[in-house]
Amino acid sequence: MIFATIVYYAFSASAFLFYGIGLHNLISAGSGGYGNLVLTGTKSLITVATTTTVSYLIVNALFVPVRLAELYPLVAVIVFVLFSAVIEVFVTIGLQNSATEFGVPLLCVLLALNEASSVGVAVIIAVSCVAAFYLLCGIVFALRNRFSLFAPVQGLRVYCLLLVSLAVILIALGAFNVSWLMQLEVGR
Repeated sequence: MIFATIVYYAFSASAFLFYGIGLHNLISAGSGGYGNLVLTGTKSLITVATTTTVSYLIVNALFVPVRLAELYPLVAVIVFVLFSAVIEVFVTIGLQNSATEFGVPLLCVLLALNEASSVGVAVIIAVSCVAAFYLLCGIVFALRNRFSLFAPVQGLRVYCLLLVSLAVILIALGAFNVSWLMQLEVGR
């Protein structure tokens, strides 16, 4: 079940390709190179894992018994800002802050808290979404470098080519979702 959850949220139903979370950030990210991408990804993964765990536990311990579970986004934002500030002191010395480091991980935390049934599943969903984002950032960075080697047709910009490439990736992952992964779930 853990493997199916990771594959589903990282590849089959990627939050960035299907929900559009951080799509603009995905196209514009990765300009600092792979080293910057690895450090930013590490910070985001640590922040997302700790925020999801603490937020899930706080909501289930304090808000669910008094029927105020609808306030989970407020708790998630407060905990996220707290952990992000603390982890930024240790991990991102010398890195430039961007909207990607705040918006995308926070939306992944909210997605995980909304769709999970336990704290473990919530952490797996959040980490899978963020890991898929940074994997796609690496792919987009490689595509951008490849597209810069040739002059595109008049009127066709690199961002258009990146969006078309992401659409092809989305179709390929969607075909993967329809074909054998669904049969694997039905067979159980």
